[in-house]
Amino acid sequence: MIQICNDGLQGLFVKWKPRGYSEFLRDAGRLQGKNVGLVVAYEQPWALGWLLKMAQRHLTDGALLVFDNSRNKQVRKEIELVCRRYDTLYLPLPFNPTRHPNRSHGMAMTWIFRNVVQTLRPKMFTYIDHDLIPIVKTDLGGILAGQPFYGVLNASPWAWSLWAGFCSYDFPAVDGLSLNYLNDFSIGLDTGGRNWPHLYCRYDRSQLRFASQRDAEITVPERGISGKFTVIDDRWLHIGAVGYSDAFRKEADLFERIAKASYDGVPLQVETTK
Repeated sequence: MIQICNDGLQGLFVKWKPRGYSEFLRDAGRLQGKNVGLVVAYEQPWALGWLLKMAQRHLTDGALLVFDNSRNKQVRKEIELVCRRYDTLYLPLPFNPTRHPNRSHGMAMTWIFRNVVQTLRPKMFTYIDHDLIPIVKTDLGGILAGQPFYGVLNASPWAWSLWAGFCSYDFPAVDGLSLNYLNDFSIGLDTGGRNWPHLYCRYDRSQLRFASQRDAEITVPERGISGKFTVIDDRWLHIGAVGYSDAFRKEADLFERIAKASYDGVPLQVETTK
């Protein structure tokens, strides 16, 4: 019953078109057949600014598009300014009718797939969390390396999917599918779990590569900086708990100091923690 209600709500949401939608598609048209990164922004302009600045430095062979799922109107204005500063295409999503974090994120991803990806028809596309920061040179187009999709594995005893914060797809492999990025708690899967019957169940998990994910300590010895984070593929630093929770705020000073060091080009040292 819950899934029926969620699908009905999402069905309405994906039909809504925000201001600037036609202009956005026109401007993004140059990316048809190219590699694109899709960033769902939510309430934190500073995190997005860090991502976009480091993407300009480290991300190659692809372009980012930002979709704003924020509820705060003033924050939306600030996020749009951040995108202008870094010459990144920005689109405010329709006002999301749900406050549930998993549902809101999943509905935003589904909206993007059905209204932008299927129209744009890129070579490949990657969903990137707004607090997932590239810390070394990363070839966006090389993420798949011959696979139909790639990302961090999200598995339960009954099914599996890819973590919504970092998942990449070969567009021809999913063209024509009705991808649904809502969660499916009935089979133990978080955001994106509803894609199990549409996509993932068709593949042998043992024959696929998945992104590594580990807890690590990020240090900048010359500036006396040290903090624990999650690191994806030794290329992406994940802040975590940004947007849907205020828990990250107690570490705000640490984030800002690490961001400043990375802006200045000071190497970040990554060491695995137990």
